[in-house]
This record gives sequence, C-alpha cells and structure tokens, in this order.
Amino acid sequence: MGQLDGKTALVTGANSGIGLATARRFAAEGAYVFLTGRRERELDEAVKSIVDSGVGEGGVAGGGVTGVRVTGIRGDVSDLGDLDRVMAAVAERGQGLDVLFTNAGGGSFLPLGEITPEHFDETFGTNVRGTLFTVQKALPLLNEGASVVLAGSTAASNGTPARKSSRSPKNTVGTS
Repeated sequence: MGQLDGKTALVTGANSGIGLATARRFAAEGAYVFLTGRRERELDEAVKSIVDSGVGEGGVAGGGVTGVRVTGIRGDVSDLGDLDRVMAAVAERGQGLDVLFTNAGGGSFLPLGEITPEHFDETFGTNVRGTLFTVQKALPLLNEGASVVLAGSTAASNGTPARKSSRSPKNTVGTS
C-alpha cells in the first residue's frame, strides 16, 4: 500500500527532470497522476516511461489521452487557456486534487545587458505568473488536507554569472 493510494496529483513541468521523477514517485506511491509539459513529444515519452515502469498502468499522452493512473496534458503554465484545460481535465475525473506540485520553470543564460523585454516576459511568465495562476486555478479542486508544493531553484540563492533573469523569478517563488 502506497502513501498516495487513492489520491490525485498534478505535476507541472513533468516531461523531464525533477518533474518527471516526482510524477514517477507519486505514481509508484499509488496516486493517479496528471503530468503537464509544453513539448508534446517529450510529454508522451514521459507518460510512456511511467507506464513502462509498471506503475502507470496504461496511460498515453499529450493530447489528454487518459490511462488508468496517468494522464499527460500538453500545456504551458504561462497560458491561462492551457491552465483552464488542465484543470478541466482534473475536474472531469471527479476526484479533486490531493497534491499540486508546481515544477514548470526555467530560464536562459543571458548577461544583464542582453536581456530583452520578450526574454523577461517569457521567463517571468513561466516562473512567476505560471506558478501563481496554476495554484489559483487549482484552488477550487483542492481536497481537504491537500498539499501544494512550489518547486524553486538554487538559482534563487546561488549566484551564477549571466543568470540574473532566471534568478529573480525563482526568488519570487521562494526557496527559504
């Protein structure tokens, strides 16, 4: 019996790295897991990797095709329409949400003098706006006692040359 048997989890940015590892663990612990990511091919591969590991029991992928315990939904957390679609899929399952793990984020290496307004908007759109509105839109779905985890980054506290534009939004999310 897993720690998350009968629970429902949503992991954003789950097509690779920490997000995928978290989704795998949640599935292994018995949760029904919704995965999101911007890149459909990688999201499909992530869902397949969970299914192939034997814990996802038959999910397929990015267009919102549902398996027994894992569903991949292509979406960009900085796009409110995509967030609405993700939350609608969670709501349609009818079990609410027990764990929200906001992991989507990133940034590129640019020296301060080369950061453009578009780069700034993209970075803050995903790392700050996306996190805030993911949580806001999930609020009506959260079950009693639900957990909300906001993944941050060491970029918030460890300086790296040319990483200023990704460090600031991670400070906004917080890693204390």
